[in-house]
Amino acid sequence: MIDLILIRHAHSGPYDQPDKERQLSLQGMEEMILLAQKLKSVHLPSGLWLCSDAKRTVETATALRSELGILGPINIDSCWYQASGPDYVNLIEKQTRPVIYLVAHNPSISYVASYYSGTLIQMETGGCCYLRFQYADSPSELSKGAGDLVFNFNPQVV
Repeated sequence: MIDLILIRHAHSGPYDQPDKERQLSLQGMEEMILLAQKLKSVHLPSGLWLCSDAKRTVETATALRSELGILGPINIDSCWYQASGPDYVNLIEKQTRPVIYLVAHNPSISYVASYYSGTLIQMETGGCCYLRFQYADSPSELSKGAGDLVFNFNPQVV
C-alpha cells in the first residue's frame, strides 16, 4: 500500500519580491493552522517529506510539521518549483518510500491529485489531498486513476 499526501503551499504575500522569495501571508498562516487541525484528526503515517525550495513551500512544510510534532528531515529540492504535472508524476514514481508527503505548487499539484484520483481536483492554497493506493507496493507501481481519495481538504479562511 502506498500513501500520497499532496499539500499545496499556503497563501503567500504580495508580488513585491521575487516569486521564490515570497513568504506566507497572515491568511497563509491561518490556512496552515486549519490544515494542521484537519491532519491531527486523522491517523497520519510517518513518511518521506518532499518540498519545493520556494520560501512559501518551505515555510508551509516547516510550520505544519511543527504544529503536528513531526521531527526529521524535509527533502527540499528545486525540481518541484517549476516542474509540470507530468514531471511531478515521474518524480513521485521514482521515490522508494511507501508514504510520501509533497508540499509544492499549483497547477502541478492539482494535476497530480486529479491524475491519480481519476477525478478533477482543484487544490486551493493550504489544501491537502490524501490518496491511498491499496494495490501498489512501490511508488513505481502507481497508475492513473488508481488512487482512493482518503480526503480532499481546502481551508476556508474568512
